[in-house]
Amino acid sequence: MLNRLERLTQRVGGSNELVDQWLHARKELLVSYCTLVGLKPNKEKHTPLNEKALDNFCHNLVDYLSAGHFHLYQRVIDEAEGASSPVKLQAAKIYPALELNTEAIMAFHDSYTENDIDDDNAFAFHYALSDVGEALDARFQLEDQLIILAFDRSNHEEKPPANEEHLARPA
Repeated sequence: MLNRLERLTQRVGGSNELVDQWLHARKELLVSYCTLVGLKPNKEKHTPLNEKALDNFCHNLVDYLSAGHFHLYQRVIDEAEGASSPVKLQAAKIYPALELNTEAIMAFHDSYTENDIDDDNAFAFHYALSDVGEALDARFQLEDQLIILAFDRSNHEEKPPANEEHLARPA
């Protein structure tokens, strides 16, 4: 996920301040997720749950999801083009999948911020954490589609018609 984020940042970074902030917030969320799951070199197989890392991840998660739904998605589309543009119509098809994704991720958040994690539910927690990682990956792919639709101008360049006068015609 971090590698894909880096490629997207190289592709559209600097094209819009809003997108740059969004991608930076995503990176913070990913770093907090990696810290929580313990993705680092030479880590022990069985490490105790880092409650501070869980709190930090949950905080970043809620901030990220909220910013997307209440601020970023609509602004991205509004900045893209006019109300009836093909870009806006394509983006509208992405929203329902993002909403379903949010519900799934928030179910994890609600479940594991309201209940303590102990030996009885640690196994289920790790599975849920893996599921959240997969849900985040799916979400980022959807959001990448929005970003590319709105801000990657190479997708919007007009292709010249095949019958242009300046094209050489076969004899």
